[in-house]
Amino acid sequence: MKAVVLGGDGGIGRLLAAALQTEGHEILTTTRRAGSLAAGQLRLDLADPGVAAMPLPAADVVYFCAALARFADCRAHADLARTVNVVAPAVLARRWTAEGARVVFLSTSAVFDGREPQRSAASPVSPRSLYGRLKAEAESAFLALGASAAVLRLTKLLLPDMPLFSGWIAALGRGETIEAFSDLSIAPVAPQHMVQALLAVAADREGGIYQLSGAHDISYLAAARYLAERIGLPASHVAPRRAIDGGIPAEEILTFTALDAARLAALTGMAAPDPYAVIDAVYGPALDAARRRRAG
Repeated sequence: MKAVVLGGDGGIGRLLAAALQTEGHEILTTTRRAGSLAAGQLRLDLADPGVAAMPLPAADVVYFCAALARFADCRAHADLARTVNVVAPAVLARRWTAEGARVVFLSTSAVFDGREPQRSAASPVSPRSLYGRLKAEAESAFLALGASAAVLRLTKLLLPDMPLFSGWIAALGRGETIEAFSDLSIAPVAPQHMVQALLAVAADREGGIYQLSGAHDISYLAAARYLAERIGLPASHVAPRRAIDGGIPAEEILTFTALDAARLAALTGMAAPDPYAVIDAVYGPALDAARRRRAG
């Protein structure tokens, strides 16, 4: 299989490309960064006005992992965010599907308003943030392409080098007190869940929406206190803080993010993971090392 991974030098793209390569597929990744290109890499900047007309490599499947993903960046650069997250992907998806490729668009639980848990793929979208609205708009463009296009909605993906969690672990390992939002929720998944889902969706050859989610939501406060517990510190080392006091706009504070992942579970046999098991899977080695250092 020939696969193209847009945003192949990002956190998700790197993991996906490595998995595809391990399975023996022919891989081409894209980067927007200037400089010399590595083997199997193509320069493609979704913000470039000329990207819609650029020659496209042949592909069996194209994964759209590139995006302007930080909520604050979308707010600060709304026009750029729409170009990168909606306009350019939609144009490229139409061109690739016209040439016989399957396209898989990576979306988000932020297409919902966060007022109810376990939203199904069939639920009407109700985004509150600009990022969520742009992703919902892009979903519509991809879904209009029929069975050649699939959308994978994803809840919070935890990565080992994520600054927030790795910073918390480092601070707690030094015995410091940290703060975490008590009113902002995540339903985390691990890298292996994301990779398995993307590979399965591409192989399924059906269109529509798939959802990948943790089993239920936990607050950032609960997650941080679990880190403290694993390191051997009391919960008092994690102080609660309201998200709005941390500069998060009210429309971006979601009470629920967990999604109904029944379709994906039927396809892969992968049950929605427990949030604390995800934390252990991603940060277990770092937590164990911090606990050993504290034990002396």
